Amino acid sequence: MRRYILLPFLAVAFAAQAQDTYINERITNNSSDVIGTARYVGMGGALGALGADMSVISWNPAGIGIYRRSDIAMTFGGTWGKSYINEENRGKATFDQAGFVYHMPLNSTTCPHINLAFNYQKKINFNHNFYAFGALGGLSQMDQLAELTDWDEGWQNNLAGLALTSGFFKTATNGNGEEFRYNDYSSSSNIYTHHSEGSLQSFDFNLSTSINDRVFLGLTLGIDNMRYRGWNVYGENDMLGSANYDVNNDVNISGTGVNVKLGAIFFPIPDNSLRFGFAVETPTWYRLQNSTLFSIYDYYDEASTEEWESYLKFKLRSPWKLRASIGSTVGSNFAWDVDYEFATYASTSMGYPKYEDVSYGNMKDVAMNQLTRDNLRGTHTLRAGFEINATKELAFRLGYNLSTSAYKKHVGYDQYNLNSAAMNYATGTSYMRLGATNLLTLGVGYRTKSFYIDLAYKLRNQKGDFYAFDTSFAQTASNSQFVAMNPELANQTIAPAKFDLTRHAITCTLGFKFK
Repeated sequence: MRRYILLPFLAVAFAAQAQDTYINERITNNSSDVIGTARYVGMGGALGALGADMSVISWNPAGIGIYRRSDIAMTFGGTWGKSYINEENRGKATFDQAGFVYHMPLNSTTCPHINLAFNYQKKINFNHNFYAFGALGGLSQMDQLAELTDWDEGWQNNLAGLALTSGFFKTATNGNGEEFRYNDYSSSSNIYTHHSEGSLQSFDFNLSTSINDRVFLGLTLGIDNMRYRGWNVYGENDMLGSANYDVNNDVNISGTGVNVKLGAIFFPIPDNSLRFGFAVETPTWYRLQNSTLFSIYDYYDEASTEEWESYLKFKLRSPWKLRASIGSTVGSNFAWDVDYEFATYASTSMGYPKYEDVSYGNMKDVAMNQLTRDNLRGTHTLRAGFEINATKELAFRLGYNLSTSAYKKHVGYDQYNLNSAAMNYATGTSYMRLGATNLLTLGVGYRTKSFYIDLAYKLRNQKGDFYAFDTSFAQTASNSQFVAMNPELANQTIAPAKFDLTRHAITCTLGFKFK
């Protein structure tokens, strides 16, 4: 009979199965994608100065102030892309946006109107499939875990401790008579499969107005809703090609966050359509929770089956974001807009709510936050969009978006050694380093006096590296335990698996403007 050993832990998925620097960046980085109305997508998200689109509510709130009529719209579509290695195509329908703008004229030349708006919109789409295979040449994930266990202090509730109590390690004595652990497995290759679904959604409430039709101001209160599920398997084969073990987990994470956005649009030259936009978005303060199932299957020691489920709460604060825009129209036939955003990802931080029986409750995770500052940097996002009105009713759009990587030069995955409560629950050693993102978008729109329909196509390209585990234990000369037991593997490294997260999306918006 197979032996399944399960452990309560904190995990929020994709790769590392721990609430760490890599995952924090991934679940808060919505700047690397453009999701919203089809006009917004078709323009590459570059509407920070032009405004007058419902999705600009979360980018520059002042853009809602440019509306002169009440409006209602909803957006739906689909995404698809090839997963790594097996080239399978998986598509999924999406509901991306729904909202309205209520225009209230005022009997004032200084403040001619006030607009109230609400918009539901996706910020991040978690629908994703990933497969990675790699050669290990004798190294194993268990080598790293063996180096992380401490015989004197006992074990923590993480994967290293689970491997220890499950008999994955043997003991030996060094020249000083001290006992140490070493890995009893030698692996030639590994496989990692990951599937996820869900999204990060925003519910934005906006108040905007104008001053003399030359200065537009807006305020948006945003409430985020996170719903994520991810399930993955990591496995290793021995030097003969037989399976060693599999690590399995199923993660569900949910919660809410709140943020505020302030924006302005200025027309500096009288009777000229050139305008500048500026906006700032506060961090989103999240309160999240997760429920997880976890297991290790040892192919060499089959026994009874046992399952555990864990539940843990944590807090997460996303980066500050600063935006600037410039745009203009040429008559009624052409419009353009260029936007720039800087996001301070090094300032991302995490902590824990207050628990009466937990010592790390109601505090920041100092060690993890310092590692975030050491590994992450600010990101730069550039958006450009163009719109051509072929006729009064028909418009064509083109957009481009570049978002730089949030990661500094690779410095290794040393988080297991942190004095961090999150790492006490880490159930994996794998991690991803994502590269820059490039988006190309195309759009078309048809409008009557009241009804309009917009279509958009988006090609999103992003590449990166996947590491099954950190090999610093084999590269450190002072690490006598591993070197003594595996001299032939000293200074060995494993090459990361290259992956391509290219995705395609189509978007359709149906809307109606009231007189």
